Amino acid sequence: MAKQIYKSGNYVIVDNTPGDYQFSTRYSYFIEEYNKFIIIDKVNRVTIHISDAANYTDDSATAYTESTLRDFLITNTSSLSSSGSGGGGGSTPVGATLMKTNQTVSYRTGDDGDIEAGRATDFFTLASANPFNTLERFTDELGTQTYTNNIVIDWSTYNGTDVLGYLRLFQQGIWNDAIDNSLAYSVGTYTSGWRLSNIKEIMNIANYGTANTLFYSPFNFSSALIYSSTGAPNNANNVIMFRNQDGEIQDFTKTLVWPYIPVRNFTVSGTTLT
Repeated sequence: MAKQIYKSGNYVIVDNTPGDYQFSTRYSYFIEEYNKFIIIDKVNRVTIHISDAANYTDDSATAYTESTLRDFLITNTSSLSSSGSGGGGGSTPVGATLMKTNQTVSYRTGDDGDIEAGRATDFFTLASANPFNTLERFTDELGTQTYTNNIVIDWSTYNGTDVLGYLRLFQQGIWNDAIDNSLAYSVGTYTSGWRLSNIKEIMNIANYGTANTLFYSPFNFSSALIYSSTGAPNNANNVIMFRNQDGEIQDFTKTLVWPYIPVRNFTVSGTTLT
């Protein structure tokens, strides 16, 4: 098991075995080179060399232990801003590039299937490893794809501290019940913090590479319409709903029974989600 040396919203450094280190980065400010880390900020370039004795030496030949290196990283990289590929970390506000839609069929030059704009390698594959050291976008809370508790963690939403998880089993009710039941939902040790997904959280997992945009593993949602928590801005009696068949959104009455998806923000500490 790799030992985590340092973690921030920007990156994770782990020690696998003596002399074998990984610099798992979410930002282009950090460059991995053989047997050393190069840490770049807006002003300075600092190189940290790694010895088999598990000590770290910078360009000025200053030696670091794990503890003093951690302090060095906190001091010298805490204000780095994002290159646009992730979220979280630092004192400078950062944003995130939107995910790919997974539309790979192109109907003409310049359309989505042609350009495939967006974050990650593809819809299911992250560009950098999740805390379980895999490139899987979707896992359960244990980092596997067993989904015993029917919780799907979407690592595309990970900001270094929190990550969004979806319940993959349809619940059904009118809109008010959907909100109340989501707030009251409990499974395993996750007995609080659940809520009804808003429309952007539903659209985030819409797969536009398939006709029924939420009918794919690990979700396999087959309902025609799905409630969100987002009210229709022009009609207090309606709510914004997601149309599964073609990925459209529309406003619709709150009084009919439709499926809904509870979600929860999970706090991540190493490979433990709470």
